[in-house]
Amino acid sequence: MGLLRLAAHLLGAVVCGFGLVVLLAATVPSAFGDRTFVVRSGSMTPAIRTGDIVAVRGVPARAVRVGDIVTFDNRGKFTSHRVRSIEPRGNRLAFVTQGDANTGQEHWQVAANGTVGRVVDRVPMLGFAVVQVRSTAGQLGLIVLPALLLGLLVLRRIWRREPTPEAPDALAV
Repeated sequence: MGLLRLAAHLLGAVVCGFGLVVLLAATVPSAFGDRTFVVRSGSMTPAIRTGDIVAVRGVPARAVRVGDIVTFDNRGKFTSHRVRSIEPRGNRLAFVTQGDANTGQEHWQVAANGTVGRVVDRVPMLGFAVVQVRSTAGQLGLIVLPALLLGLLVLRRIWRREPTPEAPDALAV
């Protein structure tokens, strides 16, 4: 029984540690004013891969340079691609971006005094876990599974036979 208890404690520690890593990777960048996104395509492979988490910081549009990886709103979806060229057009900046693994380019503009999201960091493959946790099944599992395990532990303690101490013999002299 000691080995089973040790395995349960080890499993619990691994699950808690993994949960803590996912939580920290998803929330720590927010403390520094960054946003995090889970990469869902391979358009930036090999620099950024599907399932990575990227941290994006808003920077002045004039601070962006060719070669930077920026995140922009591409028809309602956030896209992170490398800047290929920047051209001033009056009070706006025209950007041409392209995914490292793509052949097509995107053309978009932003006010010259506006901000652009620049990718400042990435956490490899942790996005797969974040996507699972954010799913209905993942959230349900985070609530139901621990509740079931706690219930089983309580039932085990209730139903476990306690050894009864020997009652002293009152007639013995």
